[in-house]
Amino acid sequence: MKKYVLILAVMLAYNGVFAQRQLTQFLFPEFTEGSVLQKSGTVTKTQLNYNTLTQEMVFKQGEQLLALDKIQEIDTVYLNGKKFVPGDNLFYEVATQTPVALLLQHTSDIIPSGNETGFGKSQTTAVTNITDLKRGGRAYSLSLPDEYSFKNKTACFLKKEGKYILITNIKDIKKVFADKESVIEDYTKKNKVNFKKPETVAALIEFCNSN
Repeated sequence: MKKYVLILAVMLAYNGVFAQRQLTQFLFPEFTEGSVLQKSGTVTKTQLNYNTLTQEMVFKQGEQLLALDKIQEIDTVYLNGKKFVPGDNLFYEVATQTPVALLLQHTSDIIPSGNETGFGKSQTTAVTNITDLKRGGRAYSLSLPDEYSFKNKTACFLKKEGKYILITNIKDIKKVFADKESVIEDYTKKNKVNFKKPETVAALIEFCNSN
């Protein structure tokens, strides 16, 4: 953590005409103390939160928000009782401590307000370009204007032999655990697995690793 990338001074109020919502783009409702473990063994404690919009682990330094730099040199980030590990320009939450591990990717899409039409206001389906928000500084501020709405998403990945495999259904899990298809079938008959509830997916992955 010797070098950081300066993102932006914290904006307690956006200098615009829009009403604001607080911390919408962050995974947690507030910045809390966490620990950053480097592969070198160095541990640094600081106020952290995860920006689901930019896929960056962000920390406070005085009145500034900064993103962790050189994430390939980071081993693990510990925050709010959870573990995060770096991937390709993002951090995954570690959902299971298993040989084939379940990792969660937390993201969010920004949907701009719709335009007035002859039939009232319609919401555009296009997602706002994050580059435009970065240029205006609003992707990093502690609040974003009400002109935007957010759609938070969590994607499930399995890490096996160094590869990240996206899973969206039971069939995908059976492909990864090809020799356990029958036991997976038995498990899902007795236990409901909902990919919108990652804890149910984690229970299945722990079962697959232990049976």
